Amino acid sequence: MTGDIGVSMVLLLAARQACPLVIASMGGILSERSGVVNIALEGMMLTGAFVGLWAGQSIGLAGGFGCALLAGASVGAAHLFLTQRLRLNHIVSGVALNILALNASTFFMRVLFNQADPPRQARLDGAIPLGWFLAFALIAPLVLHFVLYHTVVGLRLRACGESSEKTRLAGVSPAGLRALGVIGSGVLAAAAGAYLSMSMVGRFTDDMVSGRGFIALAAVICGRWTPIGAGVTCCAFGLFDALQLQFQGTVALPSEAMRALPYILTIVAAVVFRSDPPADLGADPPED
Repeated sequence: MTGDIGVSMVLLLAARQACPLVIASMGGILSERSGVVNIALEGMMLTGAFVGLWAGQSIGLAGGFGCALLAGASVGAAHLFLTQRLRLNHIVSGVALNILALNASTFFMRVLFNQADPPRQARLDGAIPLGWFLAFALIAPLVLHFVLYHTVVGLRLRACGESSEKTRLAGVSPAGLRALGVIGSGVLAAAAGAYLSMSMVGRFTDDMVSGRGFIALAAVICGRWTPIGAGVTCCAFGLFDALQLQFQGTVALPSEAMRALPYILTIVAAVVFRSDPPADLGADPPED
């Protein structure tokens, strides 16, 4: 009986840990299938986590969550503008947005929450039910799989990622498809960030995303840029994360080594499960 309770606790913890990874990875697939590299998932998640909590304190949980999604869409629009209009390198744009989100959230915590010292955390009264996010994370890969492989919009989005020039010659605007993919990725990543601050933890702390955006991107690669593959990979990462949390202090390994385990496995998985990305991923947009 005790063993059954232990297994149930690990599985519940794994679901909690995997949930933001699954949601953010669906955003990564949307962006990268349209041809735009998106390592800015980390910054988008952090933006959603901060804005959701800050706005939620003033206008309630629903309004705060809506503001988080709008903030994520704004970061996605910025990434889209930098890469598609200014033709900035996709990696450089993503790194810049990640750094901006990290430092901006720290600065605004000091200003908005009147913290003179380096900020530690800001709390939220109430929380969005965890089950809502878990249900969304469960169905999102299936819905996105259907959209990508069984709808006209999805087929065009994938075609844009394979060859934006051929898509344009076929009479379909690559710009519109990439806008849909990148801004949609910002919305989903922000929802994953809002889950952390508005449901799972109920507060915002400095850099609370802690690399989850990069793990979600690694899951996209390990899952071969498919929604179900990425979702399964995120669940595996969530399980390993839950195991390290469960067994900290009970195994003969330093706690630092246990906390590093999910990230080490992320690197190993990204090396082992390599596959070819969409052919036009990271390429400049075609000339008008």
